[in-house]
Amino acid sequence: MINFELRILIFFLQALMIFSCGKAPRQQNIYGVWKGESQGVEFVFRFFSDGTCEFSFEKQDSDSTEILTGNLELDFSKRPIPLTVRNIPNLNHPLHTIVEFIEDDSLRIAHFATRWRLRPISFDHNASINLRRADRNPHAKRTNDFLQTK
Repeated sequence: MINFELRILIFFLQALMIFSCGKAPRQQNIYGVWKGESQGVEFVFRFFSDGTCEFSFEKQDSDSTEILTGNLELDFSKRPIPLTVRNIPNLNHPLHTIVEFIEDDSLRIAHFATRWRLRPISFDHNASINLRRADRNPHAKRTNDFLQTK
């Protein structure tokens, strides 16, 4: 009887491992355009398959838009997923944060920190930004390319 129960338990644990590992996000899941809004600011995050990214921030009460570009680093082996943007021409330091996939087309991102050790390690739901996927294309046009063609 114990042998039968042990087999059932092993089968259940194997099935659980197979199904839980199948849903793990990969680098390709983040590529594309993500949009969100928080505290009167509209955010557009573009993650490209060449390892670069672009973030634009537009205050809704003004016409000013700030654009940051850089090289993207993610570690999908950790939870939450640490995200670092390096080589930002507008800044003399990298930006660090964490992200998590809520669904395939929904992403949560925490506030940015200027130092790795000061990055968030969990999500503050009052300060994090929920993003929805606007475009899956990992080769979507960069904002500067788009503005130049107008």
